[in-house]
Amino acid sequence: MTSRRKFLQQGSVGILLIFARPAIGFSSSSSTASFGGLVVSDEEGEAVRIRDGSAIVRIKVAKTQGAESVSFVSSSFRPGDEIPVHKHSNEDEFIFLHRGSGLFTLGEKELPIKEGAFALVPKGTWHGLKNTDIENIEMRFGYSPAGFEGFFREVGTPLD
Repeated sequence: MTSRRKFLQQGSVGILLIFARPAIGFSSSSSTASFGGLVVSDEEGEAVRIRDGSAIVRIKVAKTQGAESVSFVSSSFRPGDEIPVHKHSNEDEFIFLHRGSGLFTLGEKELPIKEGAFALVPKGTWHGLKNTDIENIEMRFGYSPAGFEGFFREVGTPLD
């Protein structure tokens, strides 16, 4: 009971600070405040071909659209292809396997994954994905904070 009361008292101070932000000199980001949200259909988004041209990445939500806190991307790649093991220094990554199956590397572990699997990869964690299926992998993934999706523009070729 005492710990709950202490938590609520401390929490109340935090809530008061949120409401008092303008009065004590905090301001919100103008780009975040002006971002009104968006809806993107499956076939929409900036599409680029990566690697040998067989993998397609479609940027759905990007920092350049005003989304500062998160980006969202879709990708498709063929059997036997892989996303090499890598890590991100500044972003957490979340991955949803929409279709297909594969072998997911997360840190020191290699885990079989299949359609419907979700992975949350903290920044600084080694990870990768190999398509071990006979069909293409369809995945949806994103970053927090937004910004890393720009990498695909840099290494890819715009899809006609």
